[in-house]
Amino acid sequence: MNSGFRSFHPFPCFFYFIGAMVLGMIVTHPVYIATLLLLLVVLVVLNRELRTLLSMLTFFLPISLLYALINPLFSHRGSHILFYAWDQPVTLESLAYGLFATVNLLVLLVLFISYNAVITPARFLYLFGSVFPKIALLIVMAMRFVPLLKHRLAGISSVQQMKGIDPGHGSLRIRMTDGMKLLQILLALCLEEALQTADAMKAKGYGSGPRGRYEEFRMRPRDWGLFGLLLGLFTGCVVFRLLGYGTYRIFPSLEPVTLQGWETLSYGCFALFAAVPVIMETREVWVWRSWKSKI
Repeated sequence: MNSGFRSFHPFPCFFYFIGAMVLGMIVTHPVYIATLLLLLVVLVVLNRELRTLLSMLTFFLPISLLYALINPLFSHRGSHILFYAWDQPVTLESLAYGLFATVNLLVLLVLFISYNAVITPARFLYLFGSVFPKIALLIVMAMRFVPLLKHRLAGISSVQQMKGIDPGHGSLRIRMTDGMKLLQILLALCLEEALQTADAMKAKGYGSGPRGRYEEFRMRPRDWGLFGLLLGLFTGCVVFRLLGYGTYRIFPSLEPVTLQGWETLSYGCFALFAAVPVIMETREVWVWRSWKSKI
């Protein structure tokens, strides 16, 4: 269902995600990053992608926490020594840096989940299909490839378990052998479907003329208004960042986490930019419940 933020033209929606990704990389203040992460999680929940987020976290959290714990063992920068491990100092600053890098990566992953819910393949092809038709099609197919392979591998595993082939049981050698058999079947299936897709595209005349669009979108006044708002807020955030706001020093020692003076205005501009789709989605939910209560 296209409602709320998803009902707008793909161009301002795409601009928001690109802007959020850029701001998430150039801003280093913990309050800014925590606010961006919180708002993106709320947006994922409003987009009904919470199950996708939880599935991603089951894989991401163990690896990220392991990185955060291992980083102080190799990086000894910082002035606050917590303890010594194998005669090497483990500092508070190195631990904080590992946690900060983990949160930054988590922001990008959550942003990508929301991006997939808003920018569908048809919308992406609308934006870039005319300018870069082959590259756009290749990107869309590549983004679809991983979840498609995962789904097909699950189906192949279910069928092969009926034959006694299960890479989850047995010795290491048996599991590796069964796993290679599943990958061999999956690879053969993918190659066969790739040939069928190529033949179908050739039969439909792909590449023989100007490429049409599956969906047509028009920039309405409200789309231009949203783009102007996002552009103004993004420009303000970049200007504040160039002036030195939104930064945080970890080395050689952690500085206090505070917001003072003009940095408060910088944070407000940043938070408002990140909250634009959340406000729209929340308003859509409120309007829907309001109409539903009147029935």
